[in-house]
Amino acid sequence: MSVIAVRQPRRLAAAIAASVVALCGCYGYVAPMPGSSLVGSEAQLWLSDSGAVVLASRLGPAAESITGRILTDSTPSYVVSVAAVRQRNGNETLWHGERVVVDRMLITQAGARRFSPSRTALFSGVLSMGLLAARQAFLGRGSGGGGGGIGGHTGSQ
Repeated sequence: MSVIAVRQPRRLAAAIAASVVALCGCYGYVAPMPGSSLVGSEAQLWLSDSGAVVLASRLGPAAESITGRILTDSTPSYVVSVAAVRQRNGNETLWHGERVVVDRMLITQAGARRFSPSRTALFSGVLSMGLLAARQAFLGRGSGGGGGGIGGHTGSQ
């Protein structure tokens, strides 16, 4: 087998691995800098217990957080185009951009969605190690002896 034939699958594997890492980048919700606005960004608003009670008629029972695009960010409230509502039991309900006004007094924390280089690097490292381990398990050099053919015969008579 030529050197070129060996390099092609390796390049393809490297390209696939790089694509997976790029597409699976990790994100987190980070509190905005003081004085900055969340308008136009995808954000998550965590509700207080009283916020869950007050907004239950609009969001459903026991809402924990709201995820969506912030349309307006004024002193008394946010207007959110809601993408999802997460309940305290972990269930998540998907929405289709309905607008909800959320009073700031009902929120314990707000965060904008941001790319996380450290989480992505950690994920990439774990993924790479897993892929290498799988490759070694399935395509390793092997150490078995010839062992013979069917029925345990070695082939010599």
